[in-house]
Amino acid sequence: EKSGLIVETFNNKKQLKQIEDKILHILSTSQGNILEDATAIEVLSKSQVIAKEVAAKQVVAEQTSFAIEEARQAYVPIARRAATLFFCVADLANVDPMYQYSL
Repeated sequence: EKSGLIVETFNNKKQLKQIEDKILHILSTSQGNILEDATAIEVLSKSQVIAKEVAAKQVVAEQTSFAIEEARQAYVPIARRAATLFFCVADLANVDPMYQYSL
């Protein structure tokens, strides 16, 4: 789920960048009054809607990422104990070779 969030965040940022580029292109190529250009107004209104949708998706993605991080942090103490236990058992063979095959 975390990798899906990363991909979605990247796609959202890419989409916002494309919108910005499209707006800048329209503004730089427009002749005369921008308010009289129907295509420019249409693109700007669509861009505004898309930007709001992307912002909403980003908020949801941040909340989900925060929840995943909280859940991950709950397992950190368990992982430390398990790692310590693993290496203790692995080093028992250095104490006595019998432990190498008995465990």
